[in-house]
Amino acid sequence: MSLLRSHKRFFNSCLLLIFICLSTVLTASGFFGKAPAYWVNAHLDDLSRGPDTPAYLSLHYRLRCLRFALEPHHAGAIVFLGDSMTDNGNWKELFPHEHVINMGIGGDTTLGIINRLPQVVSLKPQKIFLMVGTNDLCYNRSIPETLSNYDYILTQLQEQLPDTELYVESVLPFNDRIFPVHYLRTNNNILELNQGIMQLAQDHDLPYLDITSDFTNENGRLSADLTVDGLHLNHLGYELWHNDIYDQVKS
Repeated sequence: MSLLRSHKRFFNSCLLLIFICLSTVLTASGFFGKAPAYWVNAHLDDLSRGPDTPAYLSLHYRLRCLRFALEPHHAGAIVFLGDSMTDNGNWKELFPHEHVINMGIGGDTTLGIINRLPQVVSLKPQKIFLMVGTNDLCYNRSIPETLSNYDYILTQLQEQLPDTELYVESVLPFNDRIFPVHYLRTNNNILELNQGIMQLAQDHDLPYLDITSDFTNENGRLSADLTVDGLHLNHLGYELWHNDIYDQVKS
């Protein structure tokens, strides 16, 4: 077992070194321009990450950001922005006739979205579908602080992307009979968070897509037939999500 952990650490270290070298070369060459400097300049301290290092600076987060930067993207695409709920969705398959970009990152929070806003803005998307907040509660971030971050995200996106249609989506519940409660992530707190997000959407004159009810059973939990582990969605769950936002994507 210890040998396996040692091999895993070695493999992760190799990936990180490759990432550092590649991003440094690309930055020096001017490949990224100015937009992604917020994460490129921060990665050099990744080897010394400690328990208090923000979750959005994980290796997965950095590798996903690198992938976003390297992949060619269609101008005026539709961006799905969020955490693992978005990350796990096969949006190109769900919307085969649209140019879509999956900018979900598993474990992401409102702070992680703020950290990579320049990369989102650089794409100049036609539409953005935003769902984030469940992990903020999981990491014990208070609802007022989460909403303050959310407000900042909406303000920046509206100011920097005035021609982009921005859709604010409700945060989905989870099934606490299958997936454990952690810190502030409870379904009651998710309801309260969604009320705050809905108010922010109204304050910013943005459409609020309340898709939560279709995913919730009579006990206020995520329906067991829509999830693989009590938190994340299965194929049926993504089909339902697709159906809930279809008209907004196609219009």
